Amino acid sequence: MRIHRLLAASCCAALAALPVHAARAQQGDLRAQLTSRGLSVELVDGVAAIAADAAARGLPTAPLADKALEGWAKRVPSARIVSVVQQFAGRMVEARDAVRTAGAATPSGDMVTAAAEAMNRGMSAAQVGEVVRAAPAAPSAAPSLRVAAALSAQGMQMEQAVTVVARAMHDGRAVQQILDLPSTMRAWQAQGMAPPEIGRRMLAGAPSGPGMRGPGGPRPEGAPRGPGAGPPPGRPVPPRSGPGAGRPPTQMPPRPTPFAP
Repeated sequence: MRIHRLLAASCCAALAALPVHAARAQQGDLRAQLTSRGLSVELVDGVAAIAADAAARGLPTAPLADKALEGWAKRVPSARIVSVVQQFAGRMVEARDAVRTAGAATPSGDMVTAAAEAMNRGMSAAQVGEVVRAAPAAPSAAPSLRVAAALSAQGMQMEQAVTVVARAMHDGRAVQQILDLPSTMRAWQAQGMAPPEIGRRMLAGAPSGPGMRGPGGPRPEGAPRGPGAGPPPGRPVPPRSGPGAGRPPTQMPPRPTPFAP
């Protein structure tokens, strides 16, 4: 009986130690990644300390390393990089609270990161919740948050961008179609259309909007096509133009150039 108790106690201790070992391994990977890219010892220590605190809170640490590497590549001073990484860690806490309030009890690291990035671009916690609740499945939330933020970065008001993306999901649009919305917006902007009008057309399901066609109709330009799919006669697809020309339509647009949390 005593042996059984000792075995049970040993198993419990081993299980309790797993998160600690995982966190230490994650910290080692982060340090190795930053060091291999040439970051100074002081900067690596600063970022690693922030990442350790984030990991203890159950937050993803990869986005913090990405922020540090982005700042280093742009020759941002080390003190500024640490400040931005710290701010983004705090933003992830707010983002996780927002998605949990919206019903995602155990959000993925990608969802938390996408929500934090969107909030940095001006999306409110309530708007994050609107997008998360509209998502038909948890994996759809992160790309949809990024699309709404991208539409806003291209000039659409955030409120309208959130409504466009949420409406698209409520209408049963595929993720590939939603990912095409920034490309559609760029094409219409190249034709001289203002962002508010683009938003209104997307909400109205304008027939010339390739990203807003229904599941049973033609697919967006560049997305997989089923038998017989294609734009209706007399409704040409707007050509791709601008900075995103030539990039696959389902690839997300690049992040803003300025280094910010």
